Amino acid sequence: MTNADEFTTAEAPKDRWGRYRIITTSGKETSFTRVTTIAKCLDDEGALTAWKGRMTATGLVHRNDLLVAASTCLDDKQSLDRIVQQAIEAAGASSKANIGTALHQLTQAIDLGQKPAILPGLQADVDSYVAGITRHGVIIDPRLVEVLLVNEKYEYAGTADRIARFRSRKRKQIFDLKTGNIEYAINAIAVQMAMYANAEYIYDWRTKERTPMPELDKTRGVIIHLPAGQAKFDLYELDLVAGWEAAKMAMDVRAWRKRKDLHIKVHAEAAATDGVPPTTGVAASADLNQSDALARIYNLPVAARELLKKTWPVPGVKLPDMNETQLDILLARIVELETEHSAPFMPDPDPLPVKKKPAVKKKAVKK
Repeated sequence: MTNADEFTTAEAPKDRWGRYRIITTSGKETSFTRVTTIAKCLDDEGALTAWKGRMTATGLVHRNDLLVAASTCLDDKQSLDRIVQQAIEAAGASSKANIGTALHQLTQAIDLGQKPAILPGLQADVDSYVAGITRHGVIIDPRLVEVLLVNEKYEYAGTADRIARFRSRKRKQIFDLKTGNIEYAINAIAVQMAMYANAEYIYDWRTKERTPMPELDKTRGVIIHLPAGQAKFDLYELDLVAGWEAAKMAMDVRAWRKRKDLHIKVHAEAAATDGVPPTTGVAASADLNQSDALARIYNLPVAARELLKKTWPVPGVKLPDMNETQLDILLARIVELETEHSAPFMPDPDPLPVKKKPAVKKKAVKK
């Protein structure tokens, strides 16, 4: 068993985008999106934006040097972003977050059977936690504290604070510790906890071992609310059925945002020449569809083109011989490949012309 001390100091490996790196059941290392990232996808950012505005204004009042600095770089986005962040810090926005992080680590250490050193300012909160857990009859298994949970089907991973149970119940539940205001975050918390409850296995990133999920209540999760600095402890049960529905909706939204096949440039039709009008009707539509399909096939990555050859949707019929119905089937298959391989919808058919260097005239050689 892993040394309990490591649980309070080490973190699971992540890639440069903050995604968990997991060795999957196939043996391949894969980056999985964090549960918290997906949970925030459906958030209403209005309250958060207003809060940041208030913190920025407060910080600028406390730090006149930041106001002066901002006045000299109004056209420099990076500098202004940095000044805004400093103003938010100056307003004390991170102080509660830091205390919350400390409470997470202290309660985690206690549930792992350790005896951490506690500063006087945090003692009342920690005492409230210990008393609240005992009063509500919550049974915590040290092996299920801060566990990394993985769902390969939906490609996500996240660390659950506790998998525990009430003494009066047989099935375990997801328990999540929150040290801040939960009023505006309750929807995201429901998504987050539902994703934990629907994980496929527990993953030990140190040993790369996978453990089956315990028998778990997937209908209700429990929020442990320990607001920092208030010596207050409350438990709230959360609807995880609704949370899972929203989680799948959030994953659909993320997939929608990645779509690259939604637009195509429209070009003017060729003008009539020699008194012959341009082609019209069904024949013109077929010609345009064939031209569109051919251009999009050439624009697919090599791997996608090879796959199209192997899975040609109209067997035995070449592109020039296809009728309208067959062309529609082919175009639908091309759209699928463009989506799977994140290929641009179409290349720019009007690239800028390359200027040719004027030819250098050779000097005549006198004989």
